[in-house]
Amino acid sequence: MTEAEKRAKLVAKWGRHKHPKMPATPLAPDAPAPRTATMVQKRGEELTTLALAAWDKRLNGASIIDVAHGCGLSIESAKALIKEAHEAIAEDLKTTLNQNRELDLQRTDMILKSFLPAAKDGDRDSAAIVLKALTHRARLTGTEPQPDAGRSNPQGVLIWIQQQLPAINKIVDSLPIELER
Repeated sequence: MTEAEKRAKLVAKWGRHKHPKMPATPLAPDAPAPRTATMVQKRGEELTTLALAAWDKRLNGASIIDVAHGCGLSIESAKALIKEAHEAIAEDLKTTLNQNRELDLQRTDMILKSFLPAAKDGDRDSAAIVLKALTHRARLTGTEPQPDAGRSNPQGVLIWIQQQLPAINKIVDSLPIELER
């Protein structure tokens, strides 16, 4: 079976013939998404576009049934396409984690640059946005301070109690047993 026949069989299996023509955005050969590029090579651009469209609809809150009807697929086919797109996207995001973090830092810096002057002039809404952006930036860079274990972290209390239990048990065990009257 040739590659074209395999693709035609996959298109027939996924119901592409029922789906209205979707504009395809070809991926550049050097796109930083190796799993998605592999999906394109494996499934072809039409099926990949369909899978990414199904993923986008699901991401925007559409139910599986709505995705299936909107794409002209069976529910099982829609689930399979969404799963395949999710796996490819998730793996690509893992491999480009630092690049995505840098993009988020640049976006955060743009927000800070936009809202900081108004915050300095006393605009409370802008100040709130600046503080949220700074908190987000601290999380991205790993410079966010740890919560105070003794005050705001209930797990700290549980850990302390567990550490004290042996001493409490020793005291209780050393108490004289009261005789029954």
